[in-house]
Amino acid sequence: MKKATPYLLAAAVLAVGLIAIRDTNVTWDEAVGDLFFGQRYFSFFTTFDARYLDFRADPYPPGFQPDLRASFLRVRPWEHYPVASTLATATSRLFTSLRVFDPFDGYHAFNIILAALFLIVFYRFVEDGADTLAAVTATLLLFLSPRIVADTLANVKDYAEMVFFSAALILLWRAIERERVALLIASGVIAGMALGTKANALFLPPIAIAYVLLRGRRRTYLLGWLAVMAIVFFISWPYLWSHPIDALARNARYLLLRRADINTADAAGPFAMIAFTTPPVFLLAFAVGLVPLARRVRSRDPFALLLACWMAVVFGRLLLPASVNFDGVRHFLELFPPMAITAGLGVAALGRWRRLASAAVVVPVIIALALVHPFESAYWNILIGGLEGAMSRQIPQAGDYWAASYRIGLRAINRNAPRDSLLAVPIAEHTVRMVAPYRLRSDIHLVHLTNPWSPRIDTNALAALRQISAQRPVFVMFIFRREWANELVYESLKRLPQVQVWRGDGAPVLAIFRMVPAPEGDRRP
Repeated sequence: MKKATPYLLAAAVLAVGLIAIRDTNVTWDEAVGDLFFGQRYFSFFTTFDARYLDFRADPYPPGFQPDLRASFLRVRPWEHYPVASTLATATSRLFTSLRVFDPFDGYHAFNIILAALFLIVFYRFVEDGADTLAAVTATLLLFLSPRIVADTLANVKDYAEMVFFSAALILLWRAIERERVALLIASGVIAGMALGTKANALFLPPIAIAYVLLRGRRRTYLLGWLAVMAIVFFISWPYLWSHPIDALARNARYLLLRRADINTADAAGPFAMIAFTTPPVFLLAFAVGLVPLARRVRSRDPFALLLACWMAVVFGRLLLPASVNFDGVRHFLELFPPMAITAGLGVAALGRWRRLASAAVVVPVIIALALVHPFESAYWNILIGGLEGAMSRQIPQAGDYWAASYRIGLRAINRNAPRDSLLAVPIAEHTVRMVAPYRLRSDIHLVHLTNPWSPRIDTNALAALRQISAQRPVFVMFIFRREWANELVYESLKRLPQVQVWRGDGAPVLAIFRMVPAPEGDRRP
């Protein structure tokens, strides 16, 4: 039975995940560019037709849905890495051809499959380096923590990076300890895929170098590993092929100047985000686990040395002067696997209380997940007073910051709105516009008021919408995200009749209002 545990857990992740993605909408970044570039690179790799690499042009494969040619970031290919989005497009094509999912759920299904496979690799790694109880505890903490679940369901980019990053290190550890060249090559391939998914993988080499030096292993291993990583990265990204120096320079400028693009009011300290968006029992178990981890590091235990190098480098990256963080913890998910393992070590070190301690750590995480579903991205723990506390303190991105919950709102609109209604979405309208042909009733018209770059709203269109509301039903739907609120959001909250509000932990996450003409004397231009 013990041997079957990771496979049973993986099957549960697969089954539950493929059901849960049906509550998830296309998210902010997917709608502005990730889906578009995944579709283009998939089309190129399956045809080798160079027209698909002319991102400003409009070649389109026959019958390929959805139509993504209006994606806003299509002209900035240096910002979009290919691997995860291309593989997710492949699963989208597979599941849509089988008529199992629409193109967007098919895209998110990639993450669920990846999670199930990674669970087995992760569990075996912890079991080999520690014991079964530590493996069970670490696995459940990692795969059930609400913010990690949110990214599993709706974040192909960052979640896939966490998986590839972690798998590359796990295989590297096995390769070095067993002196297996085949495992070393496999690790290099996955490291290249990680770099082809997100720039976070640039910090894989420092971890590998630190580990090899501490273990006193042959440094020639690293040269081959780095070569494989670089080759896979280059092959995976066709944008680099014709002008690699210029393309890499553009990408480097984008990464190095990222801080200048972020409003300081939107930035959130990474360590505060860890403290406030991770279940407290997870944090407590992690703190306890630092003691046995330190003991094992002092005894030069290879497993502990890898974990220490892994966490030290990622923590160090977050302290770099050029580092910037927003959207909670999604930009450094690769930190959570070693944190979960350390928590597992802490629980396993508690002697005869270890089984009880494991349950005491895991059960509250399960309860937290059950209470917050389907708004996992809006999870905040008791240390900040939950979502309500985070909102009252005006912490950036408190709420459903990526608009994943619009899927639920669209169902309510489809079910209850009268025929020929209008729908206005003043925050992240582009995420609804992309899915509207599939998920919005055909007689309901989505009006165009905003763009993904600014919370500002088209005042002329808004004035026209107010006038139309006297003749036909007009509904306003939006997520609660303070830094993107605009005139229509404030007007809805102040005077429009509330149709439905979804709450998480006592605070509003998503709301629908019905627009009515302003009373005489309160007419707006």
